[in-house]
Amino acid sequence: MYFADNLNPVNSIRDMAKMRALDAVRFFFQRYWHAFLFLLYLVLTATFGLLEKFIIPQYWLGCYVDQYIPFWPIFIIPYILWFPLVAAILIALCFSDRGDFSRAIMLLFSGMAVAIIVFAIFPHAQSLRPQITSNDFFSRAVRYSIYANDTNTNCFPSIHVLNQLAVHIGLCKSRMCRGRKWIKNTSLVLTVLVCASTVFIKQHSIVDVAAALVIEVPLYMLVFKVSWLQVVPVTVRQFSLRMSQKWRLQGDFSCLETTSTVTE
Repeated sequence: MYFADNLNPVNSIRDMAKMRALDAVRFFFQRYWHAFLFLLYLVLTATFGLLEKFIIPQYWLGCYVDQYIPFWPIFIIPYILWFPLVAAILIALCFSDRGDFSRAIMLLFSGMAVAIIVFAIFPHAQSLRPQITSNDFFSRAVRYSIYANDTNTNCFPSIHVLNQLAVHIGLCKSRMCRGRKWIKNTSLVLTVLVCASTVFIKQHSIVDVAAALVIEVPLYMLVFKVSWLQVVPVTVRQFSLRMSQKWRLQGDFSCLETTSTVTE
């Protein structure tokens, strides 16, 4: 009876399907284990949400330049485009090259972490939002999709700008962009539009954008110019090499090397 069950073609097909599914899952985790770094984004987002809910603003930020910046609701397009754009670039880097992805997401996470620390130490808000009286599509979109769902607190520095700069730099520095100047130029245009949108829909002060630009410079130097491979202890590197050989992973600590060999 036992042998008869084993010879059942239906059971054999089912077992083969299970084995193939397990092999596919094993292959994915071996090749793309770095995708688990996305989980840290959930932690940072949850931390930001807690600050939004429980921290009461103590200061009001703004700049006299803000009063000369017009309110252009059409800029809600690049502002909202930021959400799928950041996700798409990170996913593309994740499946393209582990080192490029690791550097880009580390730059993004470090910027978010710095911003969250500032929010916790220096709770603040801005009072730039206008009273929207127009009833056109873009004005209503700003009023009901942005102002109704996002607060005017914790704006300095702008996470919108920090994250957009991080994915733009990560994309331009990646091997995926070698010899593809049109990708870099397109990313640059989108980055400028996203950064401009934060002030044109009055979600951020120009000070918030400037702060993000200033903060991004040392973070870029730390992530892309420092050879973290030399910082990692030898014992940890040896352990990583053994695990790489055991699981046939690609590149062990290559994601910690600088990008000096990558075409600018």
